[in-house]
Amino acid sequence: MAEPFLVAIAIALGLIAVAVAVIATFWKQILKWVEDSLFPWIKTNIPWIESEVREAFSAIDNVVVTTRNLIRKAWKKLREYLLKQVITFERQSSGEWEKEVTSWMIKVLESGEKVPAKIVVKEVVPWELLPPDVRAEWLKREKSKAEIDVTEYREREIMEMFA
Repeated sequence: MAEPFLVAIAIALGLIAVAVAVIATFWKQILKWVEDSLFPWIKTNIPWIESEVREAFSAIDNVVVTTRNLIRKAWKKLREYLLKQVITFERQSSGEWEKEVTSWMIKVLESGEKVPAKIVVKEVVPWELLPPDVRAEWLKREKSKAEIDVTEYREREIMEMFA
């Protein structure tokens, strides 16, 4: 009985994380719209709630800025140990797709010495769980191998979030 409840909590937390990430990414645009459109409309049409709405956006702004800073710090800390991560998708002769995640990391030995380590994890991935661009390339061009540099992609994503 506890498992469905835990799954529901995990899904809810995942959706909240996605919503926070979207808001954090587009916060500057949201604030511009609020300043240009929402606040003037409220001032004209329902001025008695203007101060509460401004306070609400101020509170949200504090959360968004704090969240963005936490994301940046967490990524920076992770990058001290994660040198690079690449995901390769390759179609096998059976028609199945193999996903290979290769991570180059800094491993801390018991002696405290830091050494580079390569970790490779492979798994078979069903068609519907492939990234949309990998499926599209196969359907359009029969491209049976794709590589995604996760660290480069995340770096770009983080930079866009703070641009």
